Formats: sequence, C-alpha cells, structure tokens
Amino acid sequence: MNLSKERKRLLKSFEKHYGPGPVPRASLAPGRVNLIGEHTDYNGGLVLPMAIDRHTAVLFRSNKSDTIRAYAEGINAHDEFNIQNIERAASVPPASRRHESVRNVAPSQHWSNYVRGVAWSLSERGVKLKGGDLYIANDLPIGAGLSSSASIEVATGLALLALAGAKMDAQTLALACQRAEHEFTGVCCGIMDQTVVARARTGHALLLDCRSLEITHIPINLKSYSFALFDTGVRHALASSEYNKRRAACEHAAKLFGRATLRDVSLDDLLAKIGKLNATEEKCVRHVHGEDLRVVQFAAALERGDVAELGTLLKASHVSLMQDYEVSCAELDAIVFELVQPCCDKEPCPGARMTGGGFGGSVVALLKTAKFKTYEKVLGKLAPHGGMLLKPGDGAKVFAL
Repeated sequence: MNLSKERKRLLKSFEKHYGPGPVPRASLAPGRVNLIGEHTDYNGGLVLPMAIDRHTAVLFRSNKSDTIRAYAEGINAHDEFNIQNIERAASVPPASRRHESVRNVAPSQHWSNYVRGVAWSLSERGVKLKGGDLYIANDLPIGAGLSSSASIEVATGLALLALAGAKMDAQTLALACQRAEHEFTGVCCGIMDQTVVARARTGHALLLDCRSLEITHIPINLKSYSFALFDTGVRHALASSEYNKRRAACEHAAKLFGRATLRDVSLDDLLAKIGKLNATEEKCVRHVHGEDLRVVQFAAALERGDVAELGTLLKASHVSLMQDYEVSCAELDAIVFELVQPCCDKEPCPGARMTGGGFGGSVVALLKTAKFKTYEKVLGKLAPHGGMLLKPGDGAKVFAL
C-alpha cells in the first residue's frame, strides 16, 4: 500500500468514523511470501521468506479513554474493548487462563481477535495500554498465503505501542504477535511470518533460523527474472484444517526421538529409532529434513543468481509438500504443473511451488519478468484472481501522515 497516494482518502475515512481531531499516525506492515522452507518454522528449522509490496495500514490516534476502538475497512466491521478487561485477562495465571471476556468468537467478528490478541499479549509483557482509535486498511488478499494475519498483528502491535509511548524491539514484537495468534485464533503458527513482517529489508530475502532466531539478509538480484504469485482462489481456514494436525504429528515424532523439535533430530537418531514412527510421521520427518537442506541450498543459489538451481529447488519443495507433507491440493498442483511444463504459448518457467500453509492459497514462481503476462494468460481460470509480480519490500514501520 502506497501511503503517500492513499493519504487523503485514508484521512477522510478515518475522520468519517472517528470525527475530527489531530492528524493520526500510521503503522504499515507488509505481507510476505515464503520462497522456500515450508512447515519448517514450527519444527525449529530454516525458512527463507521475503516481505512484499502489499500491506496492512493502521491509522491510529489517542481517544483519551480506557477503550480501544477498531474499524476494518475491507469488511466494514467495528469492534471495541476495554483496556482494563485486557489487563485483567493478562494477569491471570496460564494454568487457569480463559479469554472469553476479551476474545470475540462470533464468526463475523473473528478478525478482531487479531487486534484483541495483540493487545492482550503486549499487556502480558508489561505494556501499559492506552485508549485509541484504529482504522485498519489493507491491499493484501485474505487467505492467499501472504500472511495477512501476521501483517495485521504487527501493524496493530506497532500502533498500540506508539499509543502507549512504549518501545519494543522487532523480534520481541514478533514473538508477542505469534503468542496472540496461538491464544486468540487457535493457529499454532511458527515464528516465520511475524519475524519477516517485522524485520525484512528492502531488496532482500530473510534467512531465519527458527531455533536461534538468527537472521541473515540475502540480497535478491536476479536481473531479468522475478518471483511472482498466482492465487488459486481456494481459501483455507488453518485453525480448523489439517495444519494443526501436521504440527501435532511433528511434535509427537520429535518426542519419540527425545528431542524438542525435528530440527534437533540427527541422522543417527533417525537410523536408530525411525521404526517407531507411523507412516504419516515418517513422511513429515522426511519433508522437514529435506526442506531444511533445500533452504540452505536456495540461499546460496540466490546469492550467486543461479536461476536454474533455484528452479530445481522450488520444484523439489513442491513435490515434497505434495507427496510427503500432503498439504497441497489439486488447484495448487495444476498451477505448478502448467507453469513448469512447456506448451505452445510459453517456455517453462524455471520453478514453482505452493507457498503458505497449504490446502489452497497461492503458488510462488520464478519466471522471466518480461513473460509475466504470458504466464498469467496461460493460467487463465486456474488462477482466477490473476497474478502478482513481487518486489522484496521493507519491514513494518510507523509513519507520520
């Protein structure tokens, strides 16, 4: 989202909902595409996402009350909640914690759990919240695998911190947002999404070790090639899908090996105890170990601009996600196949794979930039929402409008 272009419209809309007053500030958080390293983050593994030039913007202003009011532009929905209720919920011991007093579980208001959850998580970390009005706008397609959830979480977190006059480093904020998603939406996500949204750098992918939280910014300079996204239009509900089952299978497998995560499982462990795994767990372990290796190889190929190797790794990742981890779907497979197979209208693109949690969403592809429209045309109804050329963007920030 280009705030400079949207400034006038957003300010007018903000005042329409909250009345005249001081000019609000804005937080801006990107979406992300994961280039490679899928379902490895919650296994303590390696991932290589990049921020993109699509965003969630939160305009915010103090309302000098004990209430946080939020409006989501895209769905024309309001919510408000009392800070004292949030603080009381944050002070309850974890063993007896219940969030019903602050969690909004009505399906039409599910979006507000991202706002409430972040407020609760910040309060739990000692932030003294202050009342404010939030106006949330975004140009991220929901459910397309671009981490719209982490984007709204981090943008909301920055807005609430600014209202409170509090400071928090980017990784701590990412961890707070991850905890909010676990507790308030029921998605046991890893730390990748919130980290790249908070810590990305323009022109780079972010290599993240999800065990140590160490990051390395990998420059992207592919000359005549770009990464692109193609949306199947199939929308997933991760909280009620197979996502949490896969995580549970990985955690159970790691426990059988006596390790905290699958990242900690060595080859010797596998050779000694692999017979204890069931068929699903064995395939999950195979995917995670292979995918971690592909991330290392992909980062090295990206630095040297090796398009052929990048394409090979993308295709191998998709096969593993399809056959071993079993999180792809027919619509995703059809787009990948169409992109990488030669036909009369195009040469095959070097590589493509599903990206995001799976069971729908989008495909990320490496292709010649000048050929993007050709690929988009060839895909046709396979990608009903069209495609998107991706530019590696910056992490979340607060702006004065």
